[in-house]
Amino acid sequence: MLLCFQCLVLETSDDLNLDVYFSQFGQYLLSGDDAQAFAKLCAVGVWEKDAAHALEASLCKQFGIKKQADWPLAPLCLLGEEAHQEGGYWFVVHPVHFVLQRDFFTLGDVVRLSRDETELLASELNQHFSQEGLRFMPNKASNFLYLQVNDDVDVTTYLLSEAMGRDVGKHMPQGKHGMKFQALLNEVQMLLHDHPINQALEERGLLVVNSLWLSGGGRFEAINHSAHKPAFQLFANDALSAGLAKWSRVSIALVKDYASLKLAGDAVLVVTNNSDLESDWFDPMLKSLKQKELNTLRCHFDVHGMTFTLHLKALDTWKFWRKLKPVSSYFNLANN
Repeated sequence: MLLCFQCLVLETSDDLNLDVYFSQFGQYLLSGDDAQAFAKLCAVGVWEKDAAHALEASLCKQFGIKKQADWPLAPLCLLGEEAHQEGGYWFVVHPVHFVLQRDFFTLGDVVRLSRDETELLASELNQHFSQEGLRFMPNKASNFLYLQVNDDVDVTTYLLSEAMGRDVGKHMPQGKHGMKFQALLNEVQMLLHDHPINQALEERGLLVVNSLWLSGGGRFEAINHSAHKPAFQLFANDALSAGLAKWSRVSIALVKDYASLKLAGDAVLVVTNNSDLESDWFDPMLKSLKQKELNTLRCHFDVHGMTFTLHLKALDTWKFWRKLKPVSSYFNLANN
């Protein structure tokens, strides 16, 4: 359910609407950067929190993709990387580091491996599980793996953002075959103990890989086609967005900042680099709203497995009575 702000003017048919998805936004909040333009946008807009859906799910919904047991991120990413559409059930697999708490483990962080380390890990996993119909494959950028399972799969998983920092025992694969995949992960953990890759990581003072995280499972043939082709442009450079574009027959273009954005109509933008959001995005978006170059701006933020959406209209920018607050105060996690 969306919250609507009642405008004092009628919208025309040529109004320009922009949806912007900011991935891994929690990292930006941790930086403590209360940028002025972003603080202004936060103060004058209308907020909505979707605690049931992570950002990837919200993006799939934007394109009319329906959920299978999981949101089918793995086959969509494979499409975006121009991979052959093979049969079977596919997962996204991230090397991760579990952190021991007093009496449980939490999901600490994703471990960034080099290309050679990722390929070595995939090779050894394939060798170890060769009799079980499993195949691990590095993605094109070698920053995660795919897992192909040829057997029937009835399992649901949690996305990384939904489980990060939380008790992993409560976020293990569930469903009819959930225990089978939990046993698989236990076997992987034993395989990784004292592995040469981890020994090399320890020598460099880096986090070791002590488990894998499965998520985003699905089948190519089960991804639904939208009844209508989405009527917007797409600007992004990640595999999931590329897969969504290919599946939905939407054109996709790369963009590095708001100044390089060439809008010919309504658009969806996916921002994956959080290094300089204030100057690259928030400040020019605020100016664009003030100058009525945009009629509606919706910013979707990925924070701790939830999607926070900020709805803005051009007239909102003139709400001079709205006081600025620390931006982190708008991302309330208390009830989750």
